[in-house]
Amino acid sequence: MKILKILIIVFITFFIASFGYFKKDAIACELIEVSHFNEVSPNLYVDQSIDSLKLVELSNAVQAAAKRVSDIYGTPTSNPRIIATAETNYAKFGFNPTGMQNSGLFRECIFLGPKGLNIDVIAHELVHAEVRHRTNLFVELTQLPAWFIEGTGIKADYRKPFLLENIDVTSDDVAKIKSVFYLSDFPNTNVKYYQASLIAVEPMNPKDMYRALERLNNGEQFEDVFNEFF
Repeated sequence: MKILKILIIVFITFFIASFGYFKKDAIACELIEVSHFNEVSPNLYVDQSIDSLKLVELSNAVQAAAKRVSDIYGTPTSNPRIIATAETNYAKFGFNPTGMQNSGLFRECIFLGPKGLNIDVIAHELVHAEVRHRTNLFVELTQLPAWFIEGTGIKADYRKPFLLENIDVTSDDVAKIKSVFYLSDFPNTNVKYYQASLIAVEPMNPKDMYRALERLNNGEQFEDVFNEFF
């Protein structure tokens, strides 16, 4: 009996530790209010590296990015928590240099690094937040391929490499990226793969995306919902 109790305790400890490791970003988002980040406006948190001038620029960029997403896809319904730093030693806080979106335990979250304090990166991450907000976990894990998630984000990202006139990818490049389903397998250090993802989603009318995501939530398959586009 004593051995059984020990095994149960070990299992629970291992489970909690594993959850904390793999969902550390989600936990960080939920606990941000007890960290050194301050809420400067609803759902916008910054640290001391964001001075008053940067804060004005960031606030304007968030508003402009939200408008861009609305213009492209329609009015968003998500209201993600945005956490930003200009700290050059961003890695110690779990940030990357630009931006990343993660689903928290109770909300969508966006982390912005020093190179992500601009309209393009914020709009890109807002699209990710909106897609995940509009889909349940089962759909996200089984129906949304990485190229779709990244391609729809890139469509709101007007950085120079992602403008259509600057993209030169082949049909083989597009076919290759469409063979990647999981984000963990997406080669996120290669610009060409992001470009190919944009080309892959380009046939879709962006105003149809929200309706298509709803159909996925209702049990339809990705291939059936998006067959008319892809």
